[in-house]
Amino acid sequence: MDQVALDSDLRCDALVIPGTALEKCLREANESQIKIYLYLLKNGTKSPTVSSIADYFNYSEQDVKRALRFWNVRGAASKASSGGNVVEFSGRESYSKEKIARFMEQGDVRPILFAAEQYMGRPIKPDEISSILYIYDELKFPADLVEYLLEYCISNNKKNFRSIESVATEWKEAGVSTLDAARKLTKHVPKEMRAVMDALGFPKDRQPVEAEIAYVRRWTERYGYGMDIIGEACARTVLSTGKPSIRYANSILKGWHDAKVKKPEDILAVDEEFHKKKIKENTSASKKGESKKQSAGKFNNFTGRKYDYDSLMKDIL
Repeated sequence: MDQVALDSDLRCDALVIPGTALEKCLREANESQIKIYLYLLKNGTKSPTVSSIADYFNYSEQDVKRALRFWNVRGAASKASSGGNVVEFSGRESYSKEKIARFMEQGDVRPILFAAEQYMGRPIKPDEISSILYIYDELKFPADLVEYLLEYCISNNKKNFRSIESVATEWKEAGVSTLDAARKLTKHVPKEMRAVMDALGFPKDRQPVEAEIAYVRRWTERYGYGMDIIGEACARTVLSTGKPSIRYANSILKGWHDAKVKKPEDILAVDEEFHKKKIKENTSASKKGESKKQSAGKFNNFTGRKYDYDSLMKDIL
């Protein structure tokens, strides 16, 4: 059996990866995010810059910034042990219980946390409270903007608070600091857009084009459909075509709208009517085929006659 051995240069030193970071690596991080995280662990004491990381991996600076936002890197703490160059890395610290208690005394914070629990449909965890306080305290989002951010992200199926923080950072970089500015930034994209993309099986990183947004806006605004009906149309689209197609889903939803479908139960009635119509058409076609066959058979019942055309011509002449 072939033997595999690590070169001695690859067996020196060690990196201690926190359990939470390892779980995040395994479940959520992509290749570039994992590579940058390990690079930061290795070079924690050297304080690398965005440009130096980009040069090292031949990434764009935007790629590096996105990875840093994923890890929420705002500072790194590192230390070496006596056993070698063992580096511990940490991102921003969570808010302490004492600090959270002080924030809870502020009038805006309790309503924000209550709204978060309503959107999530469950009690929020301490690290999620820290995320909300980070957005409120450090990004300086007012309470109404934080609530809108939560509503926008969760309705677009972004329930991970790291993802919510990333969206908040993007809004901050775009100059969004008020509720009106956030609404202006997001109003052209229906909140159901991401759910539609997921239901049709589009890749997670694919962004919708304007025509697709227009279709979803038509379904939600003109037709008044929610994701219960839209999701059913998407499922039937994938089942029928084997691929994501917003145009095909639109043909289904347009048919339902023309048939006065208002709620999911109405779809069953439309399906039943469609099946009855198909059975009637098939029965009618079968009867026509049988009728033609019988008509052809009637002519075939007569005995064919044979004529001596040469003899007939002689008689005529």
